[in-house]
Amino acid sequence: MDKTVYTALILGSTGLIGDILMHNLLASDCYSKIYAISRRPLGFEHPKMVNIVADYYSIDDYIKDLKVDHFYSCIGSTKSKTPERDIYYQIDHDYPYKVSKYLINNKLTNICIVSSIGANSKSKNFYLKMKGDLERDIIKLAIPNTFILRPSLLLGKRGEKRLLESISSFVMSVLNVFLLGRLKDYRSIKAEDVASTMQKITTSQRKGLHIIQTEKIKELA
Repeated sequence: MDKTVYTALILGSTGLIGDILMHNLLASDCYSKIYAISRRPLGFEHPKMVNIVADYYSIDDYIKDLKVDHFYSCIGSTKSKTPERDIYYQIDHDYPYKVSKYLINNKLTNICIVSSIGANSKSKNFYLKMKGDLERDIIKLAIPNTFILRPSLLLGKRGEKRLLESISSFVMSVLNVFLLGRLKDYRSIKAEDVASTMQKITTSQRKGLHIIQTEKIKELA
């Protein structure tokens, strides 16, 4: 039986998860072409990669006619980098939603997005509400196979230093052992595990909507 080969688009290819995912896809025989969106050139070339240098305002012209099999959204900012809530919401919600709408018009069949543990559109917490809004709106698009990952605190080597996250990572490494039962989903998780599960779940034969939390992400990885 011939092995199916896909094309993919990654939004957030320079982030902690996105960078790992991009290199995993480039190394995989399952993909023939990877489109990677970034605000600045990625700084390297690969025969299977097309680097789309664009932002929220300029992306339309690049993707309005683009057809891909899989869309991966790993994009996400932080409060320290984007203190203005309107801009934060635009990056984390509006941007992936905009790209998704274009791609579904071009017959997208599989989407996989990184959300957050505790995401809830009715939450009073801005971040959790924003992620919940994204989940709600992506689901409404009714893309045939929709995979939403809800990881807890991410562990991994970032390009920039984040003191608070470093402290949180240390604290969580101690607390993880005490998080049992349903609380296991709040244990910290390696970015590598999230990236691995994104690829495996999206290239699997699973159909429909799947919302996957921390412990299941680890299991699938």
